[in-house]
Amino acid sequence: MATVMVVDDVAANRDIVRLLLGFRGHEVIEAKDGADALRLAHTHHPDVVVSDVLMPGIDGLELVHRLRADPDREAASAPVIFYTANYLEPETRPLAEACGVSQVVLRSEEPGTLLDAIESALAAGPVTVDLDTGEDFTQAHLHAVNAKLIEKVRALHDTERRFEAMAVASPVGIGIIDRHGHADYVNPRFAEILQTPMDRLLGQGWLACLDRPAQNAALELLHGAGPDTELRFTHRITRPDGEILSLRVHLRQIHDGDDGLTGGVLMVDDVTDVAQAEERLREETERRQDETRTRDAERLHALRRMAGGTAHDFNNILGAILGYVNLAIESINDGRDDGRIPADTAESLIDDLAQVVKGGERAQGLTQQLLAFGRREVNQPTALDMNALLRECETSLRAAAGPGTVLRLNLGTGLPTVKADAAQLTQVLRNLVRNSAEAMPEGGAVTITTSAQDDRAAVEVRDTGTGMDSDVLERCCEPFFSTKSTTGTVGLGLSTAHGIVSQAGGQLTIESRVGQGTTATFTLPAMAGMIPAAPPPKTAPQDPAGGETLLLVDDEEAVLQVTARILSGAGYRVLTAPDAGEALRLLERHGGEVAALVTDVVMPGMNGRQLARIAAGRRPGLCVVFVSGYADSLFDEQGNNLEPGSTILAKPFDREKLVNTVRTALGAGVSSS
Repeated sequence: MATVMVVDDVAANRDIVRLLLGFRGHEVIEAKDGADALRLAHTHHPDVVVSDVLMPGIDGLELVHRLRADPDREAASAPVIFYTANYLEPETRPLAEACGVSQVVLRSEEPGTLLDAIESALAAGPVTVDLDTGEDFTQAHLHAVNAKLIEKVRALHDTERRFEAMAVASPVGIGIIDRHGHADYVNPRFAEILQTPMDRLLGQGWLACLDRPAQNAALELLHGAGPDTELRFTHRITRPDGEILSLRVHLRQIHDGDDGLTGGVLMVDDVTDVAQAEERLREETERRQDETRTRDAERLHALRRMAGGTAHDFNNILGAILGYVNLAIESINDGRDDGRIPADTAESLIDDLAQVVKGGERAQGLTQQLLAFGRREVNQPTALDMNALLRECETSLRAAAGPGTVLRLNLGTGLPTVKADAAQLTQVLRNLVRNSAEAMPEGGAVTITTSAQDDRAAVEVRDTGTGMDSDVLERCCEPFFSTKSTTGTVGLGLSTAHGIVSQAGGQLTIESRVGQGTTATFTLPAMAGMIPAAPPPKTAPQDPAGGETLLLVDDEEAVLQVTARILSGAGYRVLTAPDAGEALRLLERHGGEVAALVTDVVMPGMNGRQLARIAAGRRPGLCVVFVSGYADSLFDEQGNNLEPGSTILAKPFDREKLVNTVRTALGAGVSSS
């Protein structure tokens, strides 16, 4: 183990060499400059000296020159290794060699190079040099130092030019502050933000970007008071021109090696536009939150959840009932055709079952209206022009109004394009017109007026009927509430309209007074980008089934079996699974045979969308048909399809709709991505 003295004015460099030499078991003495090294050399007589070249005061060359001329011969004969980044030009090397420098190692070399150089110096032992102390060394030394100073000055000028270019182009304000709180430099962007000349921001003028409490905190940071090394502020100030700005200010301390805290760098960003946007968003959010807190909205929300959930369960039951009834009718027809069932018996059975189908279809209409009220109906929203929609459905609206009612269209201009399901909006309009006509038993007029209201399209349906009192008006949108004594689906008109409009992201309001008629107004938000309405889906040729293999998944056993029988009867080979796990196992065994996945969406555990993604990953290009009677599973709050481009079959469905949907999807090659 040897004693090695490390000489460097940068503490981090000394630490690196000390750690490196520690692995070889050497004892390390640290000197922070040449004068400190000469003193320690007398005290410790190091076996090797490892020194930087460029240092303030006594640099490496002068250190080794003085060391060799020292009367303490033990200290004078210590081998010296220069460990430097770049300061040893060719003209300087002879001077170093004349002073007995054993070796020069660059910091860019491998660490092992320095260790090898130390081992070589130790093996060679003390150095004996006959040193010429004349003017030759002084002149050569001055020449070397002067050359290096010129090089450093040029590099400094280049650095200053780069910094200036960067600071001038910076999108944020920049200031360089000393530890006394005085700005030495600010860039043009800083002056532009504050609308203040640059010279007025120097000194302590930069504090204008901070309020009083922030100014005190910033000065304390620059003085080194407290544990923080940086501070961030976001606040408002008023410029000399009276404009109020929102600024984001970041102040960070600057430390200079062993000298410690020397000041700070200031960055100022004008975030007024962002703050204003956030404020608008906050106000809009509060407005919507206030609306949702109203008593009517809370009650309707609870009713929607109940109606939507109940209708969803009914859909599965109705689907099984109608499916099995249709199968029974087909079996009876087949038995009549082949003589197994007498014709009069078959006719009687089919007539009875037709009544079951009729009742099921009425129940189906009821569940669809409940789903619409609960904002859970599977829909197909597209870009719509409300004026064009009203012109297209004018005939059906006149039919809904009846012969004793006059229907007037008053279509405004400049309406924004909206996104909604055209068939559902037509249903809303028919319901509103029918309600108005029923409120005018002696006849009257229904006027439909369209207008643009800010970024929304508004449709107003006004009648001259009997109107409603406050109690009826308060409950008019509740499902099954009605002032009529008839039965059936009465009472679902306004509730259905309310649900459809809400699902499209709009609002429906009803205003009425007894004897003064009723005005129903619904507004729909403008669709971003004014995307043209999508063309109607193309219908695939109705070719007979080609015997493809289908993987059918549904957690409702009755629905699963009746759907499988319908598809099998249509010529398909059907694999059935009660859940996603079994479906994936079947896909693993029959993957190459499966042409399409027909899956329910709402299932316990893994839902249909998750199943479709995994299946498509295992079988790229697999055709997927989603079956659902519940919009929550496939559409978000804005009515956007969560599986764009997919085929969706709404429950409940009849045999023809099911078979045609599957056949169309197979013909189009629809897959889930």
